[in-house]
Amino acid sequence: MFDSHLSRVVTVNFVSALIISFVGCYFLKTVNLTDVMDIANIFGLFFLVTFGIDILVESGDIENNRQRFILAIALILAFDLAFLIMVPLLFGDVFYVTDTLAFAVGGTKLSFSFNVYVYLAIFAVLMMVFNYLLYLKDRERYG
Repeated sequence: MFDSHLSRVVTVNFVSALIISFVGCYFLKTVNLTDVMDIANIFGLFFLVTFGIDILVESGDIENNRQRFILAIALILAFDLAFLIMVPLLFGDVFYVTDTLAFAVGGTKLSFSFNVYVYLAIFAVLMMVFNYLLYLKDRERYG
């Protein structure tokens, strides 16, 4: 599955996605919105997983089957790991914020904590949904 052309395309897409995320982080830091710095991850993930994999399917480098989803999961894990390591090195400790959502349902109080890991998991699920929708579209196109 990974020949030299495919690995080159994936590497270029990966580096481009990291640059897109870092530009988003830089913008958020310049406008003093470091509390939501993890939102820049979604820009890079969208470019890498949705746009990048769709290009690979259209070029015929990967098949529009489970290879698409295995590659998407691997890229999401690698990208999130690189994002979590490199953003604090470049922009300081910006992942210290924890959001709390509390509400009552039927007299029972429910409280949820959202930190950077929860948000990255939500973004990963969102990208897999986008990838699935593109899979359905490409399945109709390529048979």
